[in-house]
Amino acid sequence: MYKKPLKKLPKFLFNLYVHRLIKSYPNYQPIINNGKLIMGGDRNCLDRWELVKKEIIDYKASSVLDIGCAEGFYILQAAKECGCVSLGIDADIRRLNMAQNQISLEKIAPAGFLLAEVNEELINKLPKFDVIVFMSVMHHMMYSKGADYCKNILIALRKAIGKVMIFEMGQSNELKNKWATRLPNMGDNPHKWIRNFLLSAGFSMVEKIGESDSYQKDQNRAIFKVKP
Repeated sequence: MYKKPLKKLPKFLFNLYVHRLIKSYPNYQPIINNGKLIMGGDRNCLDRWELVKKEIIDYKASSVLDIGCAEGFYILQAAKECGCVSLGIDADIRRLNMAQNQISLEKIAPAGFLLAEVNEELINKLPKFDVIVFMSVMHHMMYSKGADYCKNILIALRKAIGKVMIFEMGQSNELKNKWATRLPNMGDNPHKWIRNFLLSAGFSMVEKIGESDSYQKDQNRAIFKVKP
């Protein structure tokens, strides 16, 4: 008599947990629920995804890594739309819980997530991925640990890039953020400064492929494709 309700109860409780988790913090990225995107992320992720997807297709990529993946939007899309073996890394367990929940609820494969702090030790252990997505992360490293530390991270990361990296970071002209003044002064052309910084880490090609709103939407950030 109780078999049918008991079968439904775990799914109901799981969905309730996911709903509570969504409400418990401001999500950076859209969430997939019942095959549909729940918007409300702080970033223009759909436009960014189109840029990432184009590079996946152009380079015939079969594997994708997202460093600082947040709720895992790019990883889930890469697996679902492009069939790539996709791995996301983040140190925020709330965001990774949300990412993993989407895999379970939406049955998205082949995708997975790794809880880890992004540092040189971790990067040196990574295998190669055809495409690496590294967006909205490096400025946090730069204002807390400095430009030289970030350059060493990029030098180490070159070995893990099989074909191309998609890169974006915060800029010193994003003055609505307290961290902006703690970044190196990027002058009146932050996009050029960031490109030169990437080239200084030994990358063979750095090409701007688009722009996207900053976190506070007061500036446009450059999005680059970078070859090792």
